[in-house]
Amino acid sequence: MAEVDRISFLPEEIKISILSCLQVKDAIRTSTLARSWRHVYTLLPSLRLGCFRDRLGDTSKDFDSRPVSSSWMQRVNHVVSSLQGPFLDVQLSLHVDVIPSSLLQSLLDLLFQKGGVQMLHLHCHYSFHPHKVIVRLPPFHSLKVLWLSGCQLILPNKFRGFHFNCLTTLSLYNVLISNHHLQLLLDTSKNLTTFKFYAGYLDLNPHISLNISLPFLTYAQFGINVMVDKICLVSTPRLEEARITVNSYVSEKLARVTLGLLTGVSMVSSLHLDCEVLKALSLLALPFSFSFPQLKCLMFFLNVASMDERTRDVLHWLLKSMPFLEELNVKLLSFTKQTEGVATLMRELLVTKQNGVPCLDQTLKSVTIHLNLLKEVMTGISVVKFFLLNAKVLKQMKILYHDNELSLVEELQKVEVASLDAKVVMFNTKTKVTVNVK
Repeated sequence: MAEVDRISFLPEEIKISILSCLQVKDAIRTSTLARSWRHVYTLLPSLRLGCFRDRLGDTSKDFDSRPVSSSWMQRVNHVVSSLQGPFLDVQLSLHVDVIPSSLLQSLLDLLFQKGGVQMLHLHCHYSFHPHKVIVRLPPFHSLKVLWLSGCQLILPNKFRGFHFNCLTTLSLYNVLISNHHLQLLLDTSKNLTTFKFYAGYLDLNPHISLNISLPFLTYAQFGINVMVDKICLVSTPRLEEARITVNSYVSEKLARVTLGLLTGVSMVSSLHLDCEVLKALSLLALPFSFSFPQLKCLMFFLNVASMDERTRDVLHWLLKSMPFLEELNVKLLSFTKQTEGVATLMRELLVTKQNGVPCLDQTLKSVTIHLNLLKEVMTGISVVKFFLLNAKVLKQMKILYHDNELSLVEELQKVEVASLDAKVVMFNTKTKVTVNVK
């Protein structure tokens, strides 16, 4: 059946809307039909190129085991070179094990040469050769969003003379960059409102030590590992929300870095603590010398398999340090098969009454417990019981689960509930159950 050109006869504004979402690989496939609208595509201010092993447009059955064909590369070059730019929005998601890095490098150079780039999203997937692609950031002033993953970032020579005054979002995930260049980039991007940094295992400088002074920063996200020596938030007066992730191989050094970060974000209203943050803090002596006087919303992950008395003490300290906490979201998980011993230990550590905890006595009204990440949901029932037993003004508790509904209901109906207004609602993928806990 012959293909029909259904775009040519559409109104101009609809053509622009459709073509703005067209990936380069689709433009290649449809270019034979594009005589009447090709000029519209070449003038679009956006470029989207997504290339993976299983959808590169090559019809060979054994394509997965081979690099991309030269003919496909030529077609990419033809389409990209026909675009006139400037490109305001560039999104590239590429597998560098099957796409030559030289092509990607020339593509990036071409985009920057045409100027005007305001948003650059570059995600380099790789299996064997990380950081093959080098982003040489040019000294221009129009960039607003820079989102990089799996590549190397190099700043231009004499970078101190340039300022990225328009840059509002900077996200670096496993990016190869020297500590010196990263500090310079932050120092010259004073209008950042969003900063996300996940430390990779860097080669240029294996130790990261940052001092952050960003007067307009409202959201910060940090992923730290053994490569991070220090991240100090010197001045972030408008910071409202923060997220911290710690590598699963915790150490006292990681714990100190984590504690320093928490000190720097102590004035936020929303805090997200991933993975092993609580476990890392349990390596340090309590109590800590700061609190969270403005925090309203807390989300944290708790690995039930690593739960012990010190982790429980950290959890208690967190609750005591957040006097105005209103909303709590707890995600329970385990990387190993849970045993009866784990459930018993959780019950012994948590199912106790707490006194003198301001948020439990006066402000905590909403609690969400995720049991659906556990292989055995009953392992986490002690966490549910703890908050029902202690949250005196609780209005609603949501429980997300995947099985053992009857066992959960039976256990919850036995719990002593502190709040007269508490309502418990359980959800799984198919049903919603309201539990009477009066």
